Amino acid sequence: MLLHLKSIANACPALMRRLVLGFALGLSATAALAVQTVAICVGDFQPYNSPALPQGGPVIRIATEAMRRSGYELEVQFMPWARVLKDGSAGLCGILGIWRNAERDLVFDFSQALLQQELGFFARRGARHEYKDAQQLDGLLIGVERGSYLPPLLSEKNLRFDPAGSLQKNLQKLARGRIDLAFGAKHAGLAGLEREPELKASVEWLSPGVERKDTHLAFAKTQPQAHELLAAFDKGLLSMKADGSLRKILAAAKLGE
Repeated sequence: MLLHLKSIANACPALMRRLVLGFALGLSATAALAVQTVAICVGDFQPYNSPALPQGGPVIRIATEAMRRSGYELEVQFMPWARVLKDGSAGLCGILGIWRNAERDLVFDFSQALLQQELGFFARRGARHEYKDAQQLDGLLIGVERGSYLPPLLSEKNLRFDPAGSLQKNLQKLARGRIDLAFGAKHAGLAGLEREPELKASVEWLSPGVERKDTHLAFAKTQPQAHELLAAFDKGLLSMKADGSLRKILAAAKLGE
């Protein structure tokens, strides 16, 4: 084979150059096709991310584009939030759309924030509830999402909680008078009210909200590529901020920045 290539090179240098160039281009094309796929676990949380939304929703669109700009593809798996946390903690996947707290900081490394979510209370229309401190919530039954984040305001031991599998279930319980307040993300709750007009007629968001939380991509600290993947994501996200594409995706979803 080597003798054959030498004879070609001696007989026709131009042809040899074309062969070498073609071989190099072939290697480049193969390398370009070998894009690393990254497994991502995410919950069904409209209007941010859901299999019912176009392209999975704005959070997935942002993450997909940010990683694409850094040479990665995402393999997104929708699952219940409890399993998202379990699989993510085990290093089986990254978690998209997660909030930070002291407990999670021990387990995960986090990206820059994709966006902010406003958290607070929903109540039955016409109800007058004060919630500046925990004492004002004493005696009320508060619907919370099982396994989800709770702010310092709701850390008092004497408060009464009624856990449910989702904010939507708590909004339904709220409309039926089974709980006094439902705690959750403003835009997620408003999207839920739009899906069920009978709820919208009897439930409303209480302004102002309690807290604003940054939404992140996270990988378990035990994931060998955690730092590399988060650096790639942050680089792509910074690029999206610079060219305005991040703002456009959020604006199209009516989420703001």
